Amino acid sequence: MEPNTIDQILNLVDKSQNILLITHAKADCDGLGAMLAASTVFKELGKRVTAVSNDPAPENLSFLPAINIVQGSLGSNDFIITLDLSKTPLSKLKYNLEDKRVNIIITPKYGSFSPQDVSFGKGDRKFDLIIVFDAGNLEHLGPIYDKNAELFFEIPVINIDHHASNTDFGRVNLVDVVAASTTEILFGVLQTMEKKYNKKLITEDVATLLLAGIITDTGSFQHANTSPRSMEAAARLLNLGARQQEIIKNIYKTKKLSTLKLWGLVLSKVQVDPLYRMVWSTISQEDLKEAGATADESEGVIDGLLSNAPGAEVFALMKQNPDYISVSLRSNTNAVDVNKIATEMGGGGHVRAAGYKVRGQPFDEVVGAALAKIRQYQKERLNIHEENLPKEPPALKPQPKPAEPAKAETGPSEPARAGKTTYLEFKAPPPQPKKQEQPKPTQTQQKSQQKQTQRPQPKPEKPSPNKAEGKERGKQPPAPSSHTRQYHVGPAGQGGESKRSEAVPDRGKRDVLPPAGADTKQKQTEALPPAPPAPTKTEPKNEPPAPDVPDWLKT
Repeated sequence: MEPNTIDQILNLVDKSQNILLITHAKADCDGLGAMLAASTVFKELGKRVTAVSNDPAPENLSFLPAINIVQGSLGSNDFIITLDLSKTPLSKLKYNLEDKRVNIIITPKYGSFSPQDVSFGKGDRKFDLIIVFDAGNLEHLGPIYDKNAELFFEIPVINIDHHASNTDFGRVNLVDVVAASTTEILFGVLQTMEKKYNKKLITEDVATLLLAGIITDTGSFQHANTSPRSMEAAARLLNLGARQQEIIKNIYKTKKLSTLKLWGLVLSKVQVDPLYRMVWSTISQEDLKEAGATADESEGVIDGLLSNAPGAEVFALMKQNPDYISVSLRSNTNAVDVNKIATEMGGGGHVRAAGYKVRGQPFDEVVGAALAKIRQYQKERLNIHEENLPKEPPALKPQPKPAEPAKAETGPSEPARAGKTTYLEFKAPPPQPKKQEQPKPTQTQQKSQQKQTQRPQPKPEKPSPNKAEGKERGKQPPAPSSHTRQYHVGPAGQGGESKRSEAVPDRGKRDVLPPAGADTKQKQTEALPPAPPAPTKTEPKNEPPAPDVPDWLKT
């Protein structure tokens, strides 16, 4: 800080009696802390002070000392009644209300008052000095400046700020872009005033106000703007009695349920653009209603939540307020100057923290314009070319299905399934009830059966329809001799290795399935010849009954 600049400030303060202190609209802890600290000190010096902010202080800052003195406007509607006491001294004064009227009762010590002793007037704004805290330009003061612009050109203005985008709008400009906060700058000014007036001016309340601004603007000393000078200032303020834990508790450790709900909505709407290395989210009026929160409760979202996304460089939060839309920008590297983006959009701030406001435009359009501006900035900075942009894949044309290989006709069967064994199926009547298992034959019976099978078998007779229908006529067909037929089956259309064996009647000729892939339709549909007649020789009495023949072999 320039010593000559501080001397100019002290000289203007000395000459002034009615000082106006003001900070930017939607004031934060840094702007309010600086304004309230200066107000407390100037009152200690015997000055008349008016502290003004366009908007009410956020609820989480209600712990700040002297926060209740902040006014919302410059206008004065006071009606002033003046009584001349030069001839008659005053004893007491009182008033009462009666039928929408006020009666002012004045009692003199002696003598009496006359109507000529009374005069009337209105309050005025006879300021002789204006000090603006934490504002990059006068427009940031909001409607207070818009309605009283001429005042800022008639009265000397002191500009105390730490934003790089500051336009040096004051008669005296104390702008230190290296400082972490405006309260850090003001701390140096107040220390000089203590030396000049040889009076203790930085009380515990003043130290708490100054430290609160440093803590919030450095993100509790987490942001990159934290410097050795800001750490040293914080240490000195702690020695002067600043209540650091009171600040931490109210700002960082106390959150209303509505605030937590709002933060959850913001996180649920987070979007990422990895090509341009940006992360953003939005807060609409519908979000505020759903969470039951106010716009002020979004403070800290972008610093506490969005800026933690890995791999991103630019963070944006677009918030819809009742009468304007705010765009807050952050970056995590000095290579990305978000102040440049905000300045081009009519705002300002720091290299890593900036923002701007838009009025009279739809929310969606403001969001789209902000994202387009950030992408344009990143495109130039990262040297992103059109050929590097992701392209939509061409529409895929339907590909014709490959022709299926010809399969052997196997009659009505299940669809082929690769890798699974498929069994051939024949048409057959409904399954017959399962008969009881026969007892194993004795040794004598086994020998008799072996002799039976060794005898020459007669030639099979020509099949007769009457014999095929023997069972239907109630006649039991004679028991034929049997041998084993093996089916080689496997996946459809392939030569299978697994086998299935079943007992079939011996007809003097062995049927073998054709090779895989051959025409088997005729083989499957061909009727099998009937079983030959049983030999006439009488069977031994103890021989077990002939085995049953499946009905599907009889047709």
